Amino acid sequence: MEIKSKLYSLAEVVKESPDWHFNIPIYQRLYVWGEDQVLTLLNDLVNAYERREDLFFLGGTLLVEQKAPSGRHFDLIDGQQRFTTLWLICHAWRDALKSFLTVTAGKSTEPRLRFAIRPEVNRFLETLAFGERGQSVPEEEATKRMRVALDLMKSVFEKRPLPAGVNDLGVHLTGLTEFVFDKVRFVITTVPHETDLNKLFEVINNRGVQLQHHEILKARMLDALEESERGPYAVMWEACADMENFVERNLSSISGLSASEVTAFYEQGKLLNPPTVRTKLQERMKGQSDHHALGLGEILKSAEESPLAEIAANDEGTDPTWVRSIFGFPLFLQHTLRIWLLENGLADLPRLLDRELIELFKDHFFLDTIKRAEKVRSFIDLLWRLRVIFDEHIVKWADQGEEEIHLISNISVSLSSGKRYMSRSRLTDSHRAFSLLQSMLYHSQEITTQYWVTPLLLFIHRNPGEKVERYFAYLRHLDNHLLGSAADDSLVVRTLAFMKNPWQRRSLIHQRELGNASGVKFAHYWFYKLEFVLWFQIKRTTEKWKNFRLTAKSSVEHISPQTPTERDHNRVNHALDHFGNLALVSRSLNSEFGNLPYNEKRQRFLNNNKSRLDSLKMDLIYENEHWNDTKAFTHQKEMIECLDTYCDTTPNG
Repeated sequence: MEIKSKLYSLAEVVKESPDWHFNIPIYQRLYVWGEDQVLTLLNDLVNAYERREDLFFLGGTLLVEQKAPSGRHFDLIDGQQRFTTLWLICHAWRDALKSFLTVTAGKSTEPRLRFAIRPEVNRFLETLAFGERGQSVPEEEATKRMRVALDLMKSVFEKRPLPAGVNDLGVHLTGLTEFVFDKVRFVITTVPHETDLNKLFEVINNRGVQLQHHEILKARMLDALEESERGPYAVMWEACADMENFVERNLSSISGLSASEVTAFYEQGKLLNPPTVRTKLQERMKGQSDHHALGLGEILKSAEESPLAEIAANDEGTDPTWVRSIFGFPLFLQHTLRIWLLENGLADLPRLLDRELIELFKDHFFLDTIKRAEKVRSFIDLLWRLRVIFDEHIVKWADQGEEEIHLISNISVSLSSGKRYMSRSRLTDSHRAFSLLQSMLYHSQEITTQYWVTPLLLFIHRNPGEKVERYFAYLRHLDNHLLGSAADDSLVVRTLAFMKNPWQRRSLIHQRELGNASGVKFAHYWFYKLEFVLWFQIKRTTEKWKNFRLTAKSSVEHISPQTPTERDHNRVNHALDHFGNLALVSRSLNSEFGNLPYNEKRQRFLNNNKSRLDSLKMDLIYENEHWNDTKAFTHQKEMIECLDTYCDTTPNG
């Protein structure tokens, strides 16, 4: 394998023949540099120019050469953020830098820099390269950081005084562009097309430049496919990978499909059908394959028909980032892999662990090379289906201004300008009980695994089109018999059993567990579960109970303290460490309450919970003006009976 490294200036790159084209491959991130990084580079460049330095070293860039009918085409594997910034500077400052912006491609001219499968970014780059100076450019979310960087580049001298003896800003800027063109140098390392990307990524990571593991996994997956089919699968993967937004928004912004086209998938019940989505993507990409320079009319038309603009205009005016997932993409990939392995009759994963993503796929998915392309296609298809299900039926964190809550966003379709649009509400929950039960599981289980998600996703995947009540009924059953039964095996083993036999029954243990005097050793799960059950059974009909939300808690609080003061006349003796005398609170609240007497704790609770309840169990307890062993054991008996009734009335198939 021939690897070449050489120090280049922009002027030397421009002189290369045939022309050099640069592509940001599909597994790389979008432009992510913030203001501080851009400003640091700009100030360093201007300072070096004003000091009349002979060389400004920008660092290294790693390229993989790709086959092309004309010119030389390179994928930017490392250094793409700096390189993209440099290209943007060439647009912002122009003058001597203009020749770096574009290259010839056959009989046409195109931007020297492109992003694979990023039509909205490429439209933006084409507007910069071919639009008139000062011309507005499409304002899409994918190019937001680029636009911020451009503004900084164009205004660099607004607050920076000219050096002594310099009176003409225009002349000064021209000299700066000549300096950047001739004196800014970077090491370009090129490797041939047949390079083993897996080994190359390992080398990059070993020297501290970390690609995210799921990006490496994506490259390995797509490498197994024919080049002609990679595009649609890459788009679907990338739409799934952004967990901080809804998948249909991601699909529209990445692929260029309009919001109304994606809405049509949803209304026709085809959003869950990967072949239908892929076919539409293939048609779209075929239409985009001709990368000719756009005229001004076409550019303006493209901006007006921006899919993100459609979404923004038809989604209740909300910001696209008002939701976030309950976990990240690496964990979602592992939940998907477990289901894929089960459906293909293969052994389950031994555990879920973010940092072992590559190893888990290596040992369980890439174990052999037999039918690898077929396996990749089926996995990405499953990934897509599960991500659509995840967005429609699994809770997300929703930003409601003053707080962030768990919500299954209600979906609606509206008509605007003759087109139909799919919208998600940040205020309306599609099924409150289903959301609150999932919230209970989220808070009570290990945040880095959430094993309950796998059997729930599988159940919905295998029973599409059911009413939400059916999925809610299954989750109630799953919770009772998976987490409310004896834990003889690990959660990965137990959840696999429910994936194979979803309605199986096990002996429930809440009566035994809650009858023990376990004190602070009580599993937090029981407190969280009881909160949901009390809400579900509507033990009180006040607005505060109706609007109850679960929050993170981490400390078991003794209602009657372990070390009471002499002035505390509401003591318990026998019930001290029993469930009836305990509640789950935040660590700060536990510290605040400490060994305060019952009547003082009660008054503080009533004062702090006038508008919103922190705990339904504590609300029932503090209805009592006095507290003793009898009241504590009575409360405990009532709570266990609530759980008895709930479990007895939970559907079982």
